[in-house]
Amino acid sequence: MPYVNGKLSALQLSAQAQVLYRHILRRAPAAIEEHAADLGWTRARAARHLAELEQLRLIHLGEGAVVSADDPRLSLGRLLDDEEAELSARRQGLIDIRLAIETYEADFRQGLQQSGPPAPPWERIPAAEVPAVIERLIRTSDGPILQVTSTLARGPGHLESVKRLRAEAMAAGREQQSVFPLSVLEDTDWRRLAGQRAASGEHQRYLEKVPLDFLVVGFSGVLLADEEEPLVRAPNMLLVQAPNMRRMFIGLFAELWRRADPVHDGGAAAADLRLLELLALGFKDEAIARHVGLGLRTVRRRVSALMDEHGVETRFQLGLAVARRGLLE
Repeated sequence: MPYVNGKLSALQLSAQAQVLYRHILRRAPAAIEEHAADLGWTRARAARHLAELEQLRLIHLGEGAVVSADDPRLSLGRLLDDEEAELSARRQGLIDIRLAIETYEADFRQGLQQSGPPAPPWERIPAAEVPAVIERLIRTSDGPILQVTSTLARGPGHLESVKRLRAEAMAAGREQQSVFPLSVLEDTDWRRLAGQRAASGEHQRYLEKVPLDFLVVGFSGVLLADEEEPLVRAPNMLLVQAPNMRRMFIGLFAELWRRADPVHDGGAAAADLRLLELLALGFKDEAIARHVGLGLRTVRRRVSALMDEHGVETRFQLGLAVARRGLLE
């Protein structure tokens, strides 16, 4: 028999108890033997189901064991009100727990900092546990999320649970910077993916060759792809937590970011494209200034800004960067 919070549910009577209840409602008060005879039941069978109805106070026994029933709007309505009140209390309890999560999490962080056991410098994380570790790192840390990935098909970034976590973090104002290899530009679906990620707040840059895969999550830890399994789509990973090693990876990311080319939306401003075209054709700065209708100093400042934007130091390197990006095709 179904119960709710230790009590029989008014909405889940057994089928035979419902038959007996409807029979009692349809006829005048009578003894249990009469109801059993009308239904073709034994007295024991009728008494068993009558006990269900009596427990819920849907019927009552008068003198001489005469069975009668109140208006079901009153009796069933009373039970329904009780269950709705219990449901409201349960909902309020869940709301209180949700509101308290932030406080509990702050207490947990303080406990980890003051009295928790020292974290091991590194530990190996099985592939199946990587999403849970990423969620823990994101929810228990502040600071930017820094990612370096060698391929779109490998690592935790392609897992739906990790994509959801990243989107939630950026929606909450968390900064994310990612470095990708230039080879991803050959992926026909990359423009759409890059656009979606950039629209959600991710800053992206490209590097000729990515030396290794890793993810820096705030100031909590670094996840490093296990190089023993280079072809596995979801590899095991190393969680690096030692402060000096975290700082080393943060410094490595900063250097890779500096050397990488910035992301473009598929086309620079028309004036910049014209300037790049004239540079590629070998025009001198004076001739470029005449062609685009700008002053010589303005042209030189714009060339310098483009070099900074592409992270290069010479005009020759700027030409290589523009060629790799295919901006003039």
